[in-house]
This record gives sequence, structure tokens and C-alpha cells, in this order.
Amino acid sequence: MGSLERRLEHLERHSRGRLEEAISREPLRRLTDEELEALEESLLAEARARGEQPPPNPFLEEMKRWEAEAKEQQHINRLAKEGD
Repeated sequence: MGSLERRLEHLERHSRGRLEEAISREPLRRLTDEELEALEESLLAEARARGEQPPPNPFLEEMKRWEAEAKEQQHINRLAKEGD
């Protein structure tokens, strides 16, 4: 449910204009995860077509940071084993 709430907040925050006029929050609650993802991608594609850079997704940025940290730790572990 938290994922749905975050997606709703993201869609509401970054889709002023058309989305606010066409879709209210209550119908959004009835959409499946797949429908929300498709709607979000559609809105992002429209923004890119207008030359706008969509804001970074904080969740993806966090995952990228974790992945980089994990790779760095693997590298450190590998160097420590080679040094033994």
C-alpha cells in the first residue's frame, strides 16, 4: 500500500495541468500497479517530449547508491583476500 501512496503522491506532484483536470485522486486509487506505472511513464514521456527533464526518483537514486556501496564493499573484500 505504501508503494501505491508514493506513486500517487509522485503523480500528483509532477503532473499538474492535464492530470489534475482529467483525473482525481479517488479514481487513481482504483488503478492497478501496472496501470499506475503506465500512466506515470506516459506523463514522463510527455514531459521529455516538451524538453523537460523529469525529477530524479528518490527510490531509484537510493537503490543506485546501495548498489555502488555493495560493489565497493565487494572490491574491498577482494583486495583484502588478495593481500592475505
